[in-house]
Amino acid sequence: MRVLHVTDVSGAADVRQILLPYRDARDKGPYDVIPASRFWLARLRADEMPVLPALGSHLLVVLSGRIELSVGRCPATELGPGDVVCFAVGAVDDVRLTWPDDAWLFFVSTPEWVPEPGLVQTGSHHDPRPGPPLLTWIYDDDGRSRSEPFRWPYPLGPVPPVDTWPASIGAFVTRRDYGLEGYAPGVWHNGPRRQFGITLNGSAENETGDGTITRPVTGDVALIDDVTGAGHVTRGHGDRWMMFVTVAPGHLGALTPQA
Repeated sequence: MRVLHVTDVSGAADVRQILLPYRDARDKGPYDVIPASRFWLARLRADEMPVLPALGSHLLVVLSGRIELSVGRCPATELGPGDVVCFAVGAVDDVRLTWPDDAWLFFVSTPEWVPEPGLVQTGSHHDPRPGPPLLTWIYDDDGRSRSEPFRWPYPLGPVPPVDTWPASIGAFVTRRDYGLEGYAPGVWHNGPRRQFGITLNGSAENETGDGTITRPVTGDVALIDDVTGAGHVTRGHGDRWMMFVTVAPGHLGALTPQA
């Protein structure tokens, strides 16, 4: 898992490693540690990537694909599922993102956010899922949770203007090392609010009340929508990092299962 910051320095773009503020997965804490205001899910070809300055300050999570990031005269960096890049750039010609075929990306608008420099170190690493990410919707169905693949309710490409994206009330990151001896026991619980959970590293086993079990790995996304009812159980595995992006009330209407 790589976390980078691309920003303007003395009129030119520069890239450096940064820290993601995180807390233990057992600590509920605040939901707005990262000042996320809007979000968007996309499946794009490289020529569909929006002009970075038009997106303002934002972070990008790679869900699938292999992306080459070139910044000025710095050596090119290969990005893969679970990697995060925070952008705040105006020097358009200094930054290039290229990849073959399609890539799945999750964009989060983060106005005014300046991450701290540093190096993120992870323990065990889990290979991402081949092909597109697993998109799972966990929701309450008359007191019992259900789990189904979801369909993003908007076109997956190209990316529209930021002010048309669904709103968020904040984002945060959690980490917990569950070890490598199988899936660690979990407890049944509800989602504290409507939010997306993006696996940045590690894996898990999610079980819902209908008996469905999904096993998210690096790059997979779940919309946690069971804020009522009996909830679901998560059993972690490895050094599991998660980014949670909240959904503002009244935004991102009801999803539909993927056909």
